[in-house]
Amino acid sequence: MSLAAIPEVRPKPSAFKTANEAAAVEAEARRLAGELGLPARRLTIRLRSVMMFLWAAVAVVILLSLVQDLLIFLVPEAGFSDRIYRLDLDTEASLPTWFSSGLMLVCALTLLAISLQVAHEGRLKALPWFLLSAAFFFVSLDEAISLHEWLSAAIGAQVNNTGLFYFVWTVPALVACIVGLACFLPFILSFKGFDRALLIGSAAVFLSGAIGVEMLGGIEAEVAGIETLKYRLLSTLEETLEFAGLLIFLLFLLRRLRAAHNRTTICFD
Repeated sequence: MSLAAIPEVRPKPSAFKTANEAAAVEAEARRLAGELGLPARRLTIRLRSVMMFLWAAVAVVILLSLVQDLLIFLVPEAGFSDRIYRLDLDTEASLPTWFSSGLMLVCALTLLAISLQVAHEGRLKALPWFLLSAAFFFVSLDEAISLHEWLSAAIGAQVNNTGLFYFVWTVPALVACIVGLACFLPFILSFKGFDRALLIGSAAVFLSGAIGVEMLGGIEAEVAGIETLKYRLLSTLEETLEFAGLLIFLLFLLRRLRAAHNRTTICFD
């Protein structure tokens, strides 16, 4: 047999080369499909609509609790003597508490999103946003499971709480607020105009309710108990200021997101 009759044997392509070629073809197919397909969908969040909805929801929650208090104390002949505690502003396991805790959680997540975004400009610049996010996660948890009530009972067993500090948890809370203000003052002053006003205003409104009105309510609770119209009205005022402070702060946060993106959107790829 002559050598010319022997067929030429060609080496088979390796599996590695074949896999690479297949991956390249698949990537090109995805690129072409993206170019020829539908544009990316966008869900645009309109700040005005969101804030109007939240303010309306807060108003409904507050009115539901206030109306039943007024009926119980001012119109006893109406026969409405049993409070619906699931609608009560001063009850922990209730609709208002769930809504308040939810708002705090939204603020915490928004703060976290901003901190991750600002981290591209430097970790030190993102630190205040991250610390605020952690603080709001904690207060959201506290609102849901009443950690401050446990703290108040633990401290109250050791001291003679009376007057403005009848609800003794307000003492460490007041100290924490003063320390926090001192630490975050440069961060607060870094904002200008309306954003700075929103940030300062939200803190002032929230703390005047959470601590200020709470201390006034402590005086009434010590003297006459918590089942009086005056205490109930103070409690309603306290929760109203807390809700208002949260919504003002949330507006500040959403404005910061919008300033960074020129619009606040969620994109689906």
